[in-house]
Amino acid sequence: MEKKRNRNAVRSENMITQAYIGLLQELPAERITVTAIVKRAELNRSTFYAHFGCPEDVHRMLEQRIADELLESINQVDLKNTMKNPKPLLAVVSELIESRRSFLKLMFERNSSLGWLDRISDAVLNKFLSDTENVAQYKDRDELTVKLRFFVGGYISLCRDYIVNKISTPISELTDILSETIAGGLREGMTDR
Repeated sequence: MEKKRNRNAVRSENMITQAYIGLLQELPAERITVTAIVKRAELNRSTFYAHFGCPEDVHRMLEQRIADELLESINQVDLKNTMKNPKPLLAVVSELIESRRSFLKLMFERNSSLGWLDRISDAVLNKFLSDTENVAQYKDRDELTVKLRFFVGGYISLCRDYIVNKISTPISELTDILSETIAGGLREGMTDR
């Protein structure tokens, strides 16, 4: 009985999120109502409220799913030499963005989704800083943190611009350019180049 209930709960949640995504293609996020979601999902309001408190909760959950997927992928990246060669780490971010581009574009167009970008930026920054072997080679940790925030923030901003078609450079090319830029900028602060 427990498995069936869990399967039904997952099914209902998926129906709600798919209905929300469909509505998001037609309306700004702030205009999506519970009524519209349950009508599109062909569910009743009590089923919606069993999973979510409001439409914004659906949006946050969708953002969180992507963030969790990306964070899981980032955690699989080998830390060794991340500072000297950030490309493998940035490539993980780029691959996920490319695979979810149309959905992410929709999320940005209908809702700014800045909280999601902040979480991703912090995760990438923390991944760099957890490379203790290379971090120890920097004479000024505060300077390193400032540089990393600048580089990671710039990379995330470029990814957002790519998602919403503000730039036409392929994301793989952005990753190559930024990997070289970041590695070069970080080498300057190392004690033993």
